[in-house]
Amino acid sequence: MSKKQLLALVAVLGVVMSPLSVQGVEWTVGLGGGVAPDYEGSENYELVPLWNLRANDLYDPNTYVQVLGPKLNSNFLPDDHLRLGLSAQYVAKRDDVENDKVDRLRSTDDGLLVGALLGYDFKLAGNRVWGFEFDPRWDISDEIGGLFTLRSHYIAPFGGAWQFRGGVETTYASEDYMDEFFTINAADSARSGLSTYDADAGFKYVGLNASLTYRFAGNWSTTGLLRYTRLVGDAADSPVTDDVGDENQAFAGLLVNFSF
Repeated sequence: MSKKQLLALVAVLGVVMSPLSVQGVEWTVGLGGGVAPDYEGSENYELVPLWNLRANDLYDPNTYVQVLGPKLNSNFLPDDHLRLGLSAQYVAKRDDVENDKVDRLRSTDDGLLVGALLGYDFKLAGNRVWGFEFDPRWDISDEIGGLFTLRSHYIAPFGGAWQFRGGVETTYASEDYMDEFFTINAADSARSGLSTYDADAGFKYVGLNASLTYRFAGNWSTTGLLRYTRLVGDAADSPVTDDVGDENQAFAGLLVNFSF
C-alpha cells in the first residue's frame, strides 16, 4: 500500500470510527486465517491472514462498523430496515505469484476503493433477516478504477448458539479496473509468452458466500467462512485466467472471535 493510500485509509477510518467514543458500544475482535487464490483468476492458492473488528450499537442497535479482512462496511442509519454507511476495500497488487508466465507480467497497482453501502433488510420471524444491498466503491487514488456490487443475503440464528449467513452477489468492474488486472499489452506479452488481450468494462464475477458462527464459551465464538465466485466476461477470457488460471475462484477461512 502506497503512502498516499495509507494516509487515505487512516482518514477513512477516522471518519468511520468517530462515533465509537460513545459508551455502550459492543465490540468483537477476531483473528484467523484462510486460503485464497494468489491473484484474481489464479489456479494456485496461498495462505492469507484474516481479521475481524466489529463495533455494534454505536448509538442505535442497528448501527455498526465492521472491518473483515481487506473490506470495511458500516451502517449509520438508526432504522430497522434501511441501511446507509461507508464501505471501503483494499485491493492488493498482483506481484510474486506462483505461475511463471503471470509473474513475468508487470506488477499491477494496488488501490483503496471507498464508497457507500445502501441496503434494505426484511425482518422475518425467528430473528431471521433477508436483505439486499448496493455497494459502489472507487479507488480514491484514481488509479485502478471502481467496482459496483449487488448483493442479497439471508441470516438465520438457530440452536441458541449458532448463526448462519448466506448470500449471492455480482460485481461490475470499470474499464480502468479491468485494464489493470486483465489486459495484456504487447510488452507484457513479449515478457510472459501470453497473448495480448484488451479487457473492457463489464461484469467481473457472480458468486456465493456462506458463514457459520458458533458461540462456544461466554464471550468467545468461532466463524467459518466460504466463498465461491466464477469469473465471467472479459475477466474469464483474459489469458491470465483462461490460459494459465481458472475462472472458478474459492476462499475458505476460520476466525476466533472475542466480544466485549
